[in-house]
Amino acid sequence: MNRRTAPALAVLAALAGLAALPAVAADESFDPSAYDKKAFEWTSFVEARPEHQWLRSGSAGYAFLYPGESRSSANRLGAATELSAVLRHQSLSFNFTAHASWLDEPRGTTSDYRNYEAYASWQIDAGSNVQLGKRALRWGKGYAWSPVAFLERAKDPTDPELAREGFVMATGAWVRSFDGPLQTLALTAAVVPTTGDLNEDFGGGATNAGHANPALKLYALVYDTDIDVIWAGRGSRGPRLGIDFSRNLGSQLEIHGEWARVADAPRVLLEGGTLKTEVRSYDSALIGLRYLTERDTTVIFELYRNGGGYGTEELSAFYDLARTSTGNPALASLASRAAVQGYNRPSPAQRYAYLRVSQKEPFDILDFTPSVTLIANTGDHSWSLIPEVLYTGIKNVELRARVALNRGDAGSEYGERAVRSRVELRARLYF
Repeated sequence: MNRRTAPALAVLAALAGLAALPAVAADESFDPSAYDKKAFEWTSFVEARPEHQWLRSGSAGYAFLYPGESRSSANRLGAATELSAVLRHQSLSFNFTAHASWLDEPRGTTSDYRNYEAYASWQIDAGSNVQLGKRALRWGKGYAWSPVAFLERAKDPTDPELAREGFVMATGAWVRSFDGPLQTLALTAAVVPTTGDLNEDFGGGATNAGHANPALKLYALVYDTDIDVIWAGRGSRGPRLGIDFSRNLGSQLEIHGEWARVADAPRVLLEGGTLKTEVRSYDSALIGLRYLTERDTTVIFELYRNGGGYGTEELSAFYDLARTSTGNPALASLASRAAVQGYNRPSPAQRYAYLRVSQKEPFDILDFTPSVTLIANTGDHSWSLIPEVLYTGIKNVELRARVALNRGDAGSEYGERAVRSRVELRARLYF
């Protein structure tokens, strides 16, 4: 069989098989009221985001952003717009989300446009559906990180609720409800085909094409505890297995956790002035809680063990290389390749802690929510502190001000960030 046709055949086979099943996973369960909704609905926003940064000129991050320059601060002006729409006709629907952005900064002006989602859905009956197209899934229970989110792009822990771009896939789901300790059982299946041009970020491209990348998620609500068992088969990436859970301990406290086993995962490593690729298996885990007080204070706390990350000494060696690469083309090229291939990815280290505390309408100030977020690399003891205020008292307008403080010793993750401190304003107008 032609390797390029295998993913397409796998998609068609999955759709045909799932269409015969009589049900949808809990997070995609059928809502009869959907038929009462309008045939076409849309929402959008436009956003302006001015920002001032105080830079750390001796850091590794600065060497990447402003090599050979002498700069103590920088101003940036960003703008973005996002449009989401859904078109419905009986049991069929089409969902679409597009995102465009523009940024002006000292290094120049850039713009970007991409479709975050564009997929069709067929609601077969009250308990089953199939979906085909570009989707952004939301698997896992973690807030800032999610080790079991095998078919998703990584979250930004500084703003984990931002919309993210999905992958082209076919999914289908089945659900059953019961009386007794087991209240709900659901199965979701997915294939994420990769070809030379399709899902390149998932491991496609000319050198790694022709994979179906199947995945299954089995969900159960048992003894009032949400549990998922997630499997992703070998393909563009190695095989993976994960488990997550979430349980409310009373009306104010929720606990959640995730564990994932990833096999045959490549990792680029600096060694002896060169880059080598090692293939290994590792475990990642997360445990967290969400607590809501009687005064509407929300506390979210998580501990994350990233088994695929770099150790403190490994990251420190990379930062040393980046700092000393200025003016040396060979070292600069090595540092740049190391950054792109793993060292500069989001949350590159092995151990993190996350704490967010927000207070709704303190002192009876309506539509006003202050909060503070702390993200700490517990391996090298560096951290980022982000206080912010949010105001929504103007119709269809959201105003947010944030300050970010990155602190740590030389050779630590947040101590080597190019930006030492920054202040950001965001004005978003909804339509």
